[in-house]
Amino acid sequence: MDSDEEIDNAPSWRGVPGCIVLINIYDPSKYGTAKVAHAATCSLIRQNLKFANSNHIGVCLYGTEDSNSSAFGIKSVVDVCPLNTPSLEDFKKLRSLEIKTLKQAKEFKMSDVLWHCSKMFANCKKLLSSRTVLILSRLDEPPIASDQKPTIKRVNDLVDSNIEVKFVNISQLEYKIDKFYKNFLFEASKGKGVIIPKIVWECKEVEELMYQQTDRHLAVAKLSFEIGDGLSIGVGVYNLSKTHQYQKTTALHRADNAILTSVTKTVKVTQRPDNSEAMDVDGDGTVQMPLLKSELLYYQEYGGERVEFTDNEMKSLKNPFGPPMMKLLGFKPSHVLCKEKWFLKPCQFLFPNESIIEGSTVAFKALHQACLEMSMVAICVLSTRVNSKPKIVALSPCSNPLGNDVEMGFDVIQLPFMENVREVPIINDDEDREVSRVDKSFMKDVLNTVRCDYHPKMFENPKTQALMRAVEAVALEEDAVEPFEDTTKPKPKVFEDVKADLFEEIFGPFDPQATKRYGPSSSGPAAKKARLEGMDAEAILNHRLRNKEVQDYTVKELRELLKSKNTPALTGMKKTELVDLVYQFYSDD
Repeated sequence: MDSDEEIDNAPSWRGVPGCIVLINIYDPSKYGTAKVAHAATCSLIRQNLKFANSNHIGVCLYGTEDSNSSAFGIKSVVDVCPLNTPSLEDFKKLRSLEIKTLKQAKEFKMSDVLWHCSKMFANCKKLLSSRTVLILSRLDEPPIASDQKPTIKRVNDLVDSNIEVKFVNISQLEYKIDKFYKNFLFEASKGKGVIIPKIVWECKEVEELMYQQTDRHLAVAKLSFEIGDGLSIGVGVYNLSKTHQYQKTTALHRADNAILTSVTKTVKVTQRPDNSEAMDVDGDGTVQMPLLKSELLYYQEYGGERVEFTDNEMKSLKNPFGPPMMKLLGFKPSHVLCKEKWFLKPCQFLFPNESIIEGSTVAFKALHQACLEMSMVAICVLSTRVNSKPKIVALSPCSNPLGNDVEMGFDVIQLPFMENVREVPIINDDEDREVSRVDKSFMKDVLNTVRCDYHPKMFENPKTQALMRAVEAVALEEDAVEPFEDTTKPKPKVFEDVKADLFEEIFGPFDPQATKRYGPSSSGPAAKKARLEGMDAEAILNHRLRNKEVQDYTVKELRELLKSKNTPALTGMKKTELVDLVYQFYSDD
C-alpha cells in the first residue's frame, strides 16, 4: 500500500522516511550473498535518484576487519553512504566499491553495528517520519556466543525507540535458520511472533523487497467512514498504483546558467488619488496597485450575465460536504459492477485504521465478510481532501491486492456521474453479420494461443525508460546508454501457431504488406474504378470474366456469387479456390 501523497496539517505525518541498509560481508562459506546485496542496493539508490525521492537512506557494511571508515570508530563497520538523501556522489562511491577486496572479520559480531545504527538516527538532523534498519544477510551464521546477548539487547533498545529492524533473507537454496535469528526476529516484532522472511536470490526481487521496506506507506487520507446514524469506523485510503513524478525541467539563463524563476503578481488599475504624487502613474492618469486576496472575485457566465463569487463562496461551492469524509449510500449486487467497464481512475484500497476509532478492525471485517457472502458491493460518497470534489465510489471486497500481504480490504472503484455517461451512436448496418461456427472456433483458437497471465510488472513505460537511461548516461559519464527491452512491442513467436491461411480468409493478409502506389496513368485501381462506374453487377461480372479479373472480388463477394449457383459448402476455402470455382460455374454461361 504505497503512496507519496500526504495530508496537510497532519503533524504525525511530518518528516521523511529514514532507512539504514546493512550489508553482511561475513561469508565464510562463500555463498556470494554480499555481492547480490551490493548489486540490489546500487539499484535501490539508482531508483531513488531517478524519481528524486526525499527518502533518507544510509548504507553500511558490517562483518569486516580493521575498518577505519566508521564515523563512530567501530572497526567492524564500514560507512559507505551517510543517512541522507542519496546523491550522485554516493551512488558512484557505492558502485565503485569492491566487495571482494574487503577482509572478513575473524569473529562475527552484530551488537556494534546495531549501536552504530542508533547513533546514525540520533545524529540525523532531518525530522524522520519512520526509522528502519534493513539487514541483507543469510540467517544461518550467528554472531559469536559472547555477542549474542548484547545483540538481543541492542534490538530491544532499537524497538523501544520505535525503530523497525527487518531482514531480507538472501540465499540461492533452502537452508536451516539458526535459533539465534528466531530469537532476534521475535524481539524485533515486539513479541508478536516469529515470521521467517522468504528466501530471495535474484537481484530484482531483492531490490523490490528493499523498495517496499524503504517506502513511506502513507495513506492518501485517514477518514471516518459513516456507515449509519451513530455508527462510524476509522479507515485509511491507499494508492496501490504509484505514479512517479519526475523532476520538472528547469530553465537556465543562456549566459551564466543561472536558474530562472517566474513570479506572478496580481494588480488592479485605479485612478490616481490626490496624494499619490510619488506613485508610478501611467499617461492616462491610472495607477497599478497590488490586489489583495480578499478583493479577488470569481465569476461564471450564465445567460450572458456574470455571476460573481468570493473566495470563500467558491470553496464552499467546490466542496459542499464540508471536511473530508466517507459515507455509505447503499448496496448493489456485485454482478452489476465491472471494474474494467467503469474505469475512470486507478483503483484505491480501503483498510481499517485503529488510530481514528478504536475497534474499527472488527466492524471492518464484519462488513467485508458480509459483502463476500452476499455478493454485494457498497456504494459510497468519498471526499479525501478539504478542497477535493466528492466522488461516488464502489467498495468491492478483495484480498491480497496486487500480491500484497493484506488479508482483507476493499477496492475503491470510482463510478461515473450521470454527466459523465455518453450515449454510443447506433449505426444502421444492413449487412449480414452472421458468423459461422468455423469462424467462431478459429477465433477461440487464436484467443487461446495468444493468452497471457497479465501482471503490471510485465510492462514498463518505454518513453520514461528511454528518457531516464539517457539522463543517467550523461550524469554518470557512461559511454553508452543502458539498453532495455520494449515490452509493449508484439512478439512474433506468439503468433507462429496461428493458421495464417484461415486468418487471411477471414480478416485479410496476416502480415503487413506494402501499399501499392500507381502513377498518373490509365492503369491502376482508380482507372479500373472509372471504367466500371455506371455498370450493373452482371456487366461487371462479365467484364471481369473476360479480362480474367475475378480476383478483384473480395472473399465475401465471391461467396455470394457462388451461392447463387447452389454450390456445395464453401467454408474453409481459400480465395484462390473460390476464384477457380467462379470461373468453373460461370464459364458455361
